[in-house]
Amino acid sequence: MSRTNDWNDWYLFCVVAQTGGFTRAAQRLDLPKSSVSTAISRLETRLGLRLMERSTRVQRLTEAGQQVLSDVAPLFARLDDVADHLKGRMEAPLTGTLRIASPYEFAHLHVGPVVVDVMAAHPGLRVEVEVISGLTDPASAGFDLSFVMTSERLPDSGQIGKRLYTIPQGLYATPAFLADRPVPDSPEELSDWPRLGHAASLPWRLRHADGRECVLPGPLRLQTVNASLRMRATMAGIGVCLMSRRYAAEAVDAGLLREVLPNWSPCPLRAYALIPNRTLLPTKTRLLLDGLEERFAGDAGEGLSALWPL
Repeated sequence: MSRTNDWNDWYLFCVVAQTGGFTRAAQRLDLPKSSVSTAISRLETRLGLRLMERSTRVQRLTEAGQQVLSDVAPLFARLDDVADHLKGRMEAPLTGTLRIASPYEFAHLHVGPVVVDVMAAHPGLRVEVEVISGLTDPASAGFDLSFVMTSERLPDSGQIGKRLYTIPQGLYATPAFLADRPVPDSPEELSDWPRLGHAASLPWRLRHADGRECVLPGPLRLQTVNASLRMRATMAGIGVCLMSRRYAAEAVDAGLLREVLPNWSPCPLRAYALIPNRTLLPTKTRLLLDGLEERFAGDAGEGLSALWPL
């Protein structure tokens, strides 16, 4: 390709695809929306392919567009990495934008505090944190880093995953909710109780210190990825909730929640950091990961590794 704007058109296509539309892409790049739209049309004409289906509200990638994004986005990411290192950002003030995707609970308890520390140390750095659930491909979605919490092993998706932490969980309910029920001795006794949780946590798997195991299938009375909503429902006495021990700790210390079946340990969550397929890790990403690793240092899951191998 000979014209100087060719690669700009490719880059604009990637930004539109990653942000979900012409308007957001134009805002991110500080360009007129018409210029972005014209660049995409010009690229489609040059390739002889329809890359996007357009409507008044949203732009969706065609199959060809998805393939182009998968092939091209990593190339621009790689160029960004090379530029970071060539500019010597280890010595120069850190600038630019760090884009992060994270589940609410992990962002609230772990990512948020580290982000604040990194921003305080680097006034020129901007950070965007998007709350998501489930597995998100950081390269195709336009993130520098995405986090996922799962009770299973990370699936083989071709992404680069780094396990950061194993998060112990427990079962919790309000004293008022428990006062109306006999104290349970085994998880099976919870089968008729209203239960609250995340769809990905089903079935509930619990293990006793003596090696016994129990599996509780659904359904759940409240099933949501929103950890804040699960906590709100639990505090309202709606049912018994499966949640991380750290997330429940403040309410437990205040006497607002009690642990149910404390001798039984639910399967812990594993927190992974996903990064684009890159050879060089940008300084801004490395700083956040270093901060998280320092935060988790020496905390391997509050003694649960003997029951649930890490």
